[in-house]
Amino acid sequence: MKKRRKLINYPQIMIMLGIFCFFYAMTLASSPTAIKIGLESVYKDAASIILSSQRNIAVGYFEDNFFRTEGRLSANSIVIKKAAEDFYFVGNAYRTLQAAQEAAAAYGSGAAAAYLEPGMYCVYTAFYNDRLVKVPSSLTRIAVYNSSGELIFVSENKDMPLVFQGSENNLSFPVTQVGNSRKYRGAIGVVNGQSGGLTAVNSVDIEEYLYGVVPVEMAPSWPIEALKAQAVAARSIAIFQHNRYLNRGYNLVDTTASQVYRGYSAESPNSNLAVDETRGEVIKYNNKVAEALYFSTSGGATEDAKYVWGNEIPYLKNVADTFETEPAQKPWVRTVTLSDISSCLVKQGINIGRVQGVELTSRTPSGRVQVMTVIGSSGSHVVKNENVRTFLSGTQEGSLKSRLFSFQGFIGTPDGGNSREVITIMSADNIIQKDLSSVKVMSDAGLQSLSPNPSALSSNRQQELKGETGTSNNKVLQSEIVFGDLTIYGQGFGHGVGMSQSGARGMAKAGYNYRDILMHYYNGITIER
Repeated sequence: MKKRRKLINYPQIMIMLGIFCFFYAMTLASSPTAIKIGLESVYKDAASIILSSQRNIAVGYFEDNFFRTEGRLSANSIVIKKAAEDFYFVGNAYRTLQAAQEAAAAYGSGAAAAYLEPGMYCVYTAFYNDRLVKVPSSLTRIAVYNSSGELIFVSENKDMPLVFQGSENNLSFPVTQVGNSRKYRGAIGVVNGQSGGLTAVNSVDIEEYLYGVVPVEMAPSWPIEALKAQAVAARSIAIFQHNRYLNRGYNLVDTTASQVYRGYSAESPNSNLAVDETRGEVIKYNNKVAEALYFSTSGGATEDAKYVWGNEIPYLKNVADTFETEPAQKPWVRTVTLSDISSCLVKQGINIGRVQGVELTSRTPSGRVQVMTVIGSSGSHVVKNENVRTFLSGTQEGSLKSRLFSFQGFIGTPDGGNSREVITIMSADNIIQKDLSSVKVMSDAGLQSLSPNPSALSSNRQQELKGETGTSNNKVLQSEIVFGDLTIYGQGFGHGVGMSQSGARGMAKAGYNYRDILMHYYNGITIER
């Protein structure tokens, strides 16, 4: 007996295909291929923005990672401003920029093509006569002038504003100079700033964005595997933070608030190669792109995110940084006066009377200061976690380089929370540090080692002689109090969370590849395209 053939359920197949396409599209949406960078370090809330190129500047849209040209301006150097003058309509509406430019040229001096909306142009003039109709006022209108100060273009800058793109004769891709020196791939637009001016925005492919990030965040002369680790971490951060600045009209900024970005001007063949060889790779935790934070130098161990910003992040735990053999930031010393501290308190609206001294009250397992207490004549002020590092931001020298510091000398090298116990011994001649296990005391019974938890009695209290890098969480490990001006002995540079760039360099020199490096610094992650 022949088996009956099972009929194909076409409606069901179409539904399944629809579901697949939906989730596939969602996956693509979660990993953008283009990104908008607010060039706040160049033009933020500026009265005018200067763009230049070797050839006449093109205008158009940057859409779906592709620049769609509407036409070219009759200038290779332009000045963009918020339009302050009144404008008047001239003639008809036009479907192309070129048609509007031709009509403006025929009208004569003072007339310019004006963009209204996609596929809609007209001609404006700043010169009034009684036959012309005044253009309604607008807070988003921009005016474009050539280097001689002549009006050549007006844009209403609404929902789909036009952007600008330059070019260079010896390059196969577009490059636009923004300001006096920096050049950028992609296209340049403008948005209203937060204080009435204009901010420049670079719309660019995310991989080309990384070309301008990696060489300024890590020296391009460093080993390629370290650069590749940097590229993957930077790509992950760009995707994780993608919508952080949407209220300003862009995705990220070009400063350390996101990642430092200097565009085409900063590119290097080595760092570009690192980006290309890791194209599309990101760090994931639980199938989601991770915020793969990084910093310059750890001083021996990275920090747990919860001791910096207060929240637990499973992939940002403290780890040993034993490969940081060539730290970008050497151990540092800084003098802080009581006057500096008093000034910072005043700026924060805190009054504890006359500042007398500072106590380092507790440390994290990595050895960083967790709680710092400022002592005054009529009270005290407690500073915790990352606020310890930034407390002095209002002084001339700014924030401390890191929270891994002491008042008594450079502390023992932490090893990620499993540190040896180190104590500081002060004599009339010098200050030295010793392993607790190596310190001997003489008693009636002879020479013997100290007990695991020794303590000493001072004139005002008894305290444990635990070292700088003990393993107890949220515990007073070694209280340090200084009355008067401070000398700070510090190690490391940055918040300490995530990948140490100096450590990545050391691991690469020791033969580890970029995946090894990333797996070391980020806990429980995967690296995927």
